[in-house]
Amino acid sequence: MYKVKNRRHRPFYKKFIELRTNVQYRRRLSLLKFKKKKWEKLIFHLNRSMHRFKYNFRAYDLNKRFLPKYYNPFKRKYRIILHNKKRISLFYGGLLAKYLKKQVSIVIKNRTRIVDKFANLNNFFLSLLEKRLDVILYRAHFARSLRNAQQLILHKHIKVNGLIITDKSFSLKRGDIIEINEDAKPLIDHNIGRSHIWPFPPKYLQINFKTFDIILNGNVELQNLSTLFPFLPNIFYLLQFPRKL
Repeated sequence: MYKVKNRRHRPFYKKFIELRTNVQYRRRLSLLKFKKKKWEKLIFHLNRSMHRFKYNFRAYDLNKRFLPKYYNPFKRKYRIILHNKKRISLFYGGLLAKYLKKQVSIVIKNRTRIVDKFANLNNFFLSLLEKRLDVILYRAHFARSLRNAQQLILHKHIKVNGLIITDKSFSLKRGDIIEINEDAKPLIDHNIGRSHIWPFPPKYLQINFKTFDIILNGNVELQNLSTLFPFLPNIFYLLQFPRKL
């Protein structure tokens, strides 16, 4: 007999309960009313983070390795690795473990060159993800979510250096120019009008909001990426224990 897929509805926000963070800056999450007891932990941490953001904003330091006061490496190591992987995967639209392993292997192979040139493995690892085509469209507020950016790419509305790109994980280089198809410009204009001010587009992107063009004109590896995340992306555990992925 053929196995029938279980089509029971699973709320997307249940993934945020264990992580205790609004990983994807979901605006709708603050509008929903959660009445059941299982949501109390998430609501508590969201209200706490909103209060901290309003009165005392903290930019995460990617150069610092955070260790809890009572550190037990054998008991907490697996949970820390798993939570960091889930946060990064959800933030970038649900990256597969296979893709993360590939990026981690690139960093490990070039570790000595990275330390000599950039002196920060965290920023280099994040730059591999930030140079993806769908992420750059999201950072420029041309798309309201990473899923929306991926749909624009798959429907052949995006050009890079004059060529249509349909690969959402296409990695850009310095000097590359992103152009939007004429049919998709009204949708891009609508997305920009309804987008949040925060987080601001990074400095390494030169954006023309009249012609809807984007130029990657800086080194992503040398930029401060701490303000682009609602959580601390501690990549140290992913690089230290790649087999746990």
